[in-house]
Amino acid sequence: MRVTRTVRDFQNALLTLLEEYSFEHLTVDQICQEALLHRSSFYRYFRDKYDLLEQTLGTQINHLVDSSDSEDDLIKQLIYYVNDHKNVFRHLASESAHSSLYAEMMHILSQIMLERRREKSNDSVIQLLQQTDDPEMLAYVLSGALIGTFYWWQEKNYDVSIEHVIEFAKRTMQSLSIGRQLEQKR
Repeated sequence: MRVTRTVRDFQNALLTLLEEYSFEHLTVDQICQEALLHRSSFYRYFRDKYDLLEQTLGTQINHLVDSSDSEDDLIKQLIYYVNDHKNVFRHLASESAHSSLYAEMMHILSQIMLERRREKSNDSVIQLLQQTDDPEMLAYVLSGALIGTFYWWQEKNYDVSIEHVIEFAKRTMQSLSIGRQLEQKR
């Protein structure tokens, strides 16, 4: 999806505001004011602030996926992105330990994986998705493992080294991939 300048301005405004404020307390008026755009423009592109959040997360994740060379590179880039935007993720999930942020990110990552399985790839995760009889379930399991890592890291207040988190996430994804390959050989 091509992102217009107006959509990009709203997305940037949301990310800027999330550096300082909880998502639940943000209003559409605050977002419009930060973007220097009118409320009617907001509703031309988004149903509500949750729709803006979903599109913003989708845009950010798609950008990371597009700039990644491999599964390992994507994991590393995602973790660095979370590390560089800790306040955003804290403010997205600050209202509740059961925030829908992680479910939304898992859904977005799963959809990206499912879209990528239609392309020729040397990536072991994408190849697994191409070979399985239930690609949607596998995509959710794999993205859930990665998102679970982010959730755990936030629960630890990001006091665990980024290198440890990257290595753990890579090993976990590799283990899930190998386990699935072994299951398919039986």
